[in-house]
Amino acid sequence: MENDNEKKIEELSTSDVRDLQLSMRYFFINYSQEDLKDIIWELYRAWVFNSAEIVEGEEIKDMLLFYETILEFMKDVNDYCQYLSRTVLKKD
Repeated sequence: MENDNEKKIEELSTSDVRDLQLSMRYFFINYSQEDLKDIIWELYRAWVFNSAEIVEGEEIKDMLLFYETILEFMKDVNDYCQYLSRTVLKKD
């Protein structure tokens, strides 16, 4: 059985896709890549500080890997948004 998210994605109209593209674009207009790095680092640092007494080394390592992965993901999405701005969304 399909979950609701899969069903919703299959039913996106052209205007829904365009709205998603614009939302991603505006996110990166509001937050530069450097700002995002700083914000994500602060979130990671706060998590380590607040959970240092209750988490194990493995959990800290996993969170650090997540931190690095989310930075790479944000870079990839930003690159995709730049591509959209040059191609699909150029008409705006």
